[in-house]
Amino acid sequence: MRLHLKQRLASLPAAALLAGCAYYQLRHGPESTPAPLRAILAAFFGHDDEVAARLVVGAELAFAAVLLVVPTRVMTVSATVAAGFAALACVSAGLQDGLRAMLPAILILVFAVVATALAVRLGRNEEPSQGANRRGVSSAWTALAAIAVATTAGRMASGMQFAPPPEDPSTKSRVPAIDLDMKPYQGSPLAESPIGSYLPQVVARIGTESAFIVFYNPHCDACHTLFETNFAAPRSELVFAIEIPPPPGAVIAAHGELGPIECPTCEFDMLAPGTLWLVAPPMTVKVERGIITCVADRFGGDCLQAE
Repeated sequence: MRLHLKQRLASLPAAALLAGCAYYQLRHGPESTPAPLRAILAAFFGHDDEVAARLVVGAELAFAAVLLVVPTRVMTVSATVAAGFAALACVSAGLQDGLRAMLPAILILVFAVVATALAVRLGRNEEPSQGANRRGVSSAWTALAAIAVATTAGRMASGMQFAPPPEDPSTKSRVPAIDLDMKPYQGSPLAESPIGSYLPQVVARIGTESAFIVFYNPHCDACHTLFETNFAAPRSELVFAIEIPPPPGAVIAAHGELGPIECPTCEFDMLAPGTLWLVAPPMTVKVERGIITCVADRFGGDCLQAE
């Protein structure tokens, strides 16, 4: 069957429609493929959404390649009508999601109608008459060429990957939070508390000695007062000053008048940055013979009263 120029021109919009659908779906993930087609593949063949979506994209690319290489009026009209019905099914299924969600399917439906009308118009009266001499390849060779092109295009499409979903800004900005409230651990060994997990070097340094562990924020006025009042002079116990780093993205108000924490007898350390530490500074933890005997924080308690 001779392939006429008008047949090739009529197949171009249909091939562009199918290739454009495949490109859009690869860019927007498996959920952008027609849900009714995925449901049919799942019902009849048991494919999950990912596999069904790949099959849909592969079929679109395969038919687009066939229309470019072996254009016929029947195949062109069949492809555009099938695309139109799939788009119409997507529009019907997405009525409850609003116009914005249905917009891609509506555009495909309109384009499919236009491509179908163009294929019918250009393909009219293009078939050779019965008495005309046949030139070019036979129908059998045309069918074989179409099968070969479809198989090759489908195999290539099966190796394509869907684009990863866009990252949720709220997820990206979220940081891990760790509760460092030590009041539930009064009477417990220091090594078995969260301090043992996040500050093992401090636990090893204290051993069985008596110590105070003070968690502070350098921008906290009450923290400065605590150190100035209770730790300016040497003490018999070990004193550890543990800085609480701000979480990522935190806005720190300027407190230049406070300056750094002053504690000549303290051993300074810091909690790991990059985490939201849930603690109410200043928090003081008293340790005796490796046991937590007192915990006080901004909300109450006093571990520093004179004996």
